[in-house]
Amino acid sequence: MVILALDQATTCGWAVTNENGFILDSGVWHLADRKRTGESRGVRYIRFRACLHQAIQQWNPDIIVHEQTLLRGGDATEIANGLKAVILMTAAQYGVEVSCVHTSELKHWATGNGAADKAAMVKAAEGFRAFQWKGPENRPLIDDNEADASLIGLWASSKFGAFPAPSWPKKKKTRKKSGS
Repeated sequence: MVILALDQATTCGWAVTNENGFILDSGVWHLADRKRTGESRGVRYIRFRACLHQAIQQWNPDIIVHEQTLLRGGDATEIANGLKAVILMTAAQYGVEVSCVHTSELKHWATGNGAADKAAMVKAAEGFRAFQWKGPENRPLIDDNEADASLIGLWASSKFGAFPAPSWPKKKKTRKKSGS
């Protein structure tokens, strides 16, 4: 099984993993519109579709897994929903399955903390990458977008493949004492 993992945004992290949790390649695609050159806002989606076509043709993934789109409002939500639509459309064109992971589930899977910050996520990705990287060159992560995509791919490898999920100690819940 080959997984194409996406952290879709104007700087889109991507990673290709397999069912055994090996990262075969990863990187980022730059999708920000170029207002200074008079480029239309829709060009980012054309560029994203071209990147997806190239990745699908190169890697022939069985599934595309992306970070679930969160509705925060404004431009970020509009862009995220547009990118998700392109993922769904392109996957349907190629007959590729699509799944997503909620941000807090991914954070908990990677760090044991569903509210982990970017630094913790990058550190987790670097830790996994040290053992799971099978790509063409061993290089540092480009940024947090590539880190998140790598973690999404590894999460998918554990959910849909044979890669064992990390185990984290269970936190004890503290009960509030009722007043007298």
